[in-house]
Amino acid sequence: MNVLSASFKKIISSSGINFIFRIFGLFASFLITVIITRLFGLGVYGNYSLVFTISQATALLFTLGIPNTLIKIIGNHHFTYSKAKKLLIKGLRIALLLSLFPVIFFYFGAEFLSNKVFENPKLINYFLIVTLSLPLFIVHEIFLYFFIATKKFLKFNLFMFVVPNVLLIFFLFGFYYLDKSGHYSFLAFALAILLTVIAATIAIFEWKPAKEELSFTTIELLKTATPLLFSGLLLYLLNWTDVIILGIMVDDSQLGIYNIAFKVGSVGFLVIVSVSTIITPKMAQLYGENNIPELKKLIHNSTRLIAILSIPIVGTLLFLNKYILSFFGPEAVLGSTTLIIVSLGVLFSAMAGNVDQILNMTNNQNVLRNITGVCFFINVILNVILIPIYGIEGSASASLITNVLINLLCMYYIKKRLGFYTLF
Repeated sequence: MNVLSASFKKIISSSGINFIFRIFGLFASFLITVIITRLFGLGVYGNYSLVFTISQATALLFTLGIPNTLIKIIGNHHFTYSKAKKLLIKGLRIALLLSLFPVIFFYFGAEFLSNKVFENPKLINYFLIVTLSLPLFIVHEIFLYFFIATKKFLKFNLFMFVVPNVLLIFFLFGFYYLDKSGHYSFLAFALAILLTVIAATIAIFEWKPAKEELSFTTIELLKTATPLLFSGLLLYLLNWTDVIILGIMVDDSQLGIYNIAFKVGSVGFLVIVSVSTIITPKMAQLYGENNIPELKKLIHNSTRLIAILSIPIVGTLLFLNKYILSFFGPEAVLGSTTLIIVSLGVLFSAMAGNVDQILNMTNNQNVLRNITGVCFFINVILNVILIPIYGIEGSASASLITNVLINLLCMYYIKKRLGFYTLF
């Protein structure tokens, strides 16, 4: 019990540091939103957020599930840092090779996607930038999870929240003063990720790497990664399907309003992801040791911590929704109802705990894949039905319903497979 207590105190401490960095990242993200909407226009922010969502979903698909697989394998097998890097290199080679397919697709399909799918010719240059930068997005995502897997949390925080956001702000102001607009906002993001990836590469790899054999083959890596790929991708799409469908069904101003409300509402996820980042490799380690009692205590304590800290944050969003949105301009206040709906979904997720990663790290990734697959299609159907009737509020409602459903199903299977609920 004392060991667990000391261990959990360390988790709380690390989560607190991670939370501070996430606060910085959140502030920077809001500042970036304000900069784009005020300097480049709400329509540009709508286009930026749409292409950002599509590019991130594509990058997530072509990471091939490797990010979460790094956490799982390194944690389960107690890899040394040298072995972990060799596993990282295997993953990078596969992901970068296959990234040629989406690069070619966006290069030749930019005009079709812009004019035919989204009926917005302004998006052509955005998609061409995706063509050049998509491999960078993939590498950045894999690097971040490598830092988590090897418990280099300071480096994770720096390359996730500090470096790219500071660089993006710098490039946005630079392009504004050069009188560049529209797609240059997304070019600023691509340049920020480029420099971040260069810096992260230097931080990971030494000039003379240690010679240590890795018994884990590329086939084994892919076999472990595949279920994690689909569940991770579907979870991402569950959060962002509404943005893509709204991009097809509403104008860019409405899309911009929705994205602002969604981003503000997602503040409630701060505690969830802060704790999740720290406990995920620990869960993989405990499950690898077959230490289910300690795993149960870790999950119960972390879920209670998340719930207690999330309630005041979500409460503030619910009661001060219009005031908070007013900082982004008078039009943004139109998203107040959307913000309330999003916040309720976040609150339910906080009470449920880190259910997706619990399943992933305990060899139940196939269960999570099936749950997310079913909920994804339900989410698409609800969006298509509700958006024409209720607009952006309909899309937010669709996300709330599927969010509650996926959390309930995950909690049911955690109880069935591990023998306990996440909160008690």
